This record gives sequence, C-alpha cells and structure tokens, in this order.
Amino acid sequence: MFRLPFFMACWTALAVFLSASDARGQCFDCAIDPGCFGGTYPVLCPSAMPDATVGEYYEESATFHLPPIVVDPGSGLTVDFLSMTVMTVEGLPAGLVFTPNILSGEYHPIQGDDYGCAVVCGTPLESGSFSVDLTVEVVASAFGVEETVFEFFSLPFTVHAPELEGPENLVFETDTLTGFAPLHVSCTSLYDGPMVMHSWDYGNGNGSAEPHPTAVYGQPGTYELSLTANVVQLQMTAFHWTTVGDGWNQDIDDVFGDPDLYFVLSGPQGPFYTSPTVENSLTLSLEDLSVVILNEQTHHIDFYDRDVITGDDWLGGWSFTPCGQATWPIQGDNAGELQLSNVVVETVSGMDIVTVLEMPDGLSGQEVASAPGMDLSPVPDKVRCKADLNGDQKLNVADVLGMLDSSEASEICLLQIVQEFNKLRLKP
Repeated sequence: MFRLPFFMACWTALAVFLSASDARGQCFDCAIDPGCFGGTYPVLCPSAMPDATVGEYYEESATFHLPPIVVDPGSGLTVDFLSMTVMTVEGLPAGLVFTPNILSGEYHPIQGDDYGCAVVCGTPLESGSFSVDLTVEVVASAFGVEETVFEFFSLPFTVHAPELEGPENLVFETDTLTGFAPLHVSCTSLYDGPMVMHSWDYGNGNGSAEPHPTAVYGQPGTYELSLTANVVQLQMTAFHWTTVGDGWNQDIDDVFGDPDLYFVLSGPQGPFYTSPTVENSLTLSLEDLSVVILNEQTHHIDFYDRDVITGDDWLGGWSFTPCGQATWPIQGDNAGELQLSNVVVETVSGMDIVTVLEMPDGLSGQEVASAPGMDLSPVPDKVRCKADLNGDQKLNVADVLGMLDSSEASEICLLQIVQEFNKLRLKP
C-alpha cells in the first residue's frame, strides 16, 4: 500500500469550504484564479482562511489546482490522480453557507477536473474556535495498481465576538426607555431568524417569546428589560438502521458474512455526510452525532453495502423534509429512525433600564400653548389622532381646541396629545 502525503497540505486547507450549514441564501458563483498553479503538486489559493466576526457578513472564495499526474517531491514517485471525493465535513460555525463549483464533491483530475473553486458566505451567529473535520476519499494509481486512501483532517477556524466599545446593548433596540404610564416600549431583537429562540423579560412579571414584541408598563417605577437569544442548529443527533434493503448478497464480497453498512446524507447542495462503516452487520446504530440538517429543506439518504472487490452495493434511498426537531421513521426498503434535535450553539443576552413616570393630573392651558408643535408623522394613519385641522402634520393649540369640540375619538386623541407632550418635556 502506498500513502499520499501531499493531500494533507492541500485538502486540510480546503476543508472549511465544503461544509453543510444553515442555507438561508446562496453564495455567489466562485471564479477560478488561473494564477493558482502548483505544477505537478496540488495547491490551494489562498493557503489560509481569514477570521470572521459574529454579526458581520462574511464572503471568501478559493481556487484549488489538482494536477492529473502528481510527483511526490520527497520520493519522486509518480501517481495518477484518478479521483477525489469529499465524504464528510462537519464543524463550520452556524450562519455560514457554502457553494463548491462541483456540488457532488467528486473531482476527477485525470478526466480534466484539474481546477476547482469554492466559496463560503453568510453572517456567523456563533463565536469561538472551531475544528472543521474533513474526511476525503482519494483514488490514485501507481505502477498500474489502483489504491483508495481515506484521509482525516481538522482545520481551525476562528469566529470573533463583536467588540463592544462601551456598555451599549447590542442585542436589542427599543423606541424609548422613559415615559409616563401607561408606557408602551417597542422592542426589536438584533438577532433574528427562524433558528433563533427569544426569551424577553420585561421586569414587571411579563415577557414574550416573539422576536419584536411590545412591552407595556402600567405602573410607575424602574424596570430591567432583558433579552436572552439562543441561536440553535437543527442537528441529526442519532441514527438507527434496523432493517437492511435487498441487493447486498449478490456478489463474492458477501459470500462469507453479512453486509458492511454505511449511508450517505445529501442536502440541497449535494452529499455532505458519509457515516462510518459497520462491518459484517445487519444493523447500524450511531449516537452522539452532530450533523447539521437544513430545516425545511429536502434531504436524501442513500444506503450502501461497502464491497472491496466488486464495488459498493446500493440498498435503496429515502427522502425527507424536516420541519423542526422530531424522531423520523425511515421509510422504503430500509427501516429505522433518525433523531433531529435543536442544539444551542450560541447564547447572547442584553439588558436596558426602563423608567416609567407617574402621569400628571393634567396640563394647563399655558403649558399646551407654550409647547412647540408635536410631530405626528411617525404615528401610523390608522391610529393617528385626526385633529390636525390645518394638515401641517403638527398639533397646535387651535387643533386641540377644535378637537375638544368634537366627541369622535376624543379619548384616544387626548391620550396621544398628553403622551407626545410628555416626551417633549423629558427632552433636555
């Protein structure tokens, strides 16, 4: 058996580009850099991935050169580079998506696939140091002998937490933090998306799980308004294959035992996970997995019996479209189940102080007359006080007196006048 040490340098650096993750969008089409050339030795350009930062858009591309004839610089051995298949890639941080130029992950340099590229883009949602784990199947030939080699690599990839310039709350925003009771505070989470779980605490015994709720404070006082946001990934955490489909016992590899089982999981962008092989068995059971699944995207599983001499036997396939965490029964010629779970990969929290003042008993005519026009334009038409008699988008004394002569919607108009006026009083 011969080994292919040159693949370690090339494909370790490529690992970060070939990972299945939350596909909320598509990366741009990568462009091959013709200046990326390693002669008779595989090369990847650039040699390292830049770091990313949580909450900041990330977009990086790379070109790799795979010569059909490889010369090992150490031994001088000449090898025909027949094919390379990305079998398993795991560990890319949540929020990033990928697009290799060959979606199946299969490259055949000897047939002309001597150049390729890949791109990663998206907005990272979790920070920390990650290990992107890659399994590659390489088929090469030397002296007329064809050999298959499996290589396993780990590539560090760092996502930095956002830098805080001060005590500013960068988790959520509000339209106001001070006002008179009853005070309505509109809250907006800065961490949004279908895989973010929100937990709001208004500090008054109430809360919400919505991303953008409105907190209502009916009593004067000081309250801690806080949000905890959990970024989750849908992951396959367990897989049990209990009934094996037909087609495995028809060749010489299976004469003296049971099948050697494994499966390949594919997503919208092609195959991205190949399970370990269980030899001489009619069942396959895997626990403690962390395979990222794309929620509400169609996936497909192909079941195989690995054969060394005659080629692997296909035992059937099954497609499913996940809709959140659940236990899914495998259907078709094969039977079993897979467990999908929401796994928290990042937790962020923020807090602000809400000050609610006691509403004054009333406003004197002099206070109303002395107040500048109160801007009504931010108020939606359907709830806007219809007392702007002259249509200048300002509420003046004449408008107020005219409204008081009408009974229609007088209560909501008076409340709006008082609230707008009190906002002005609070301004420095």
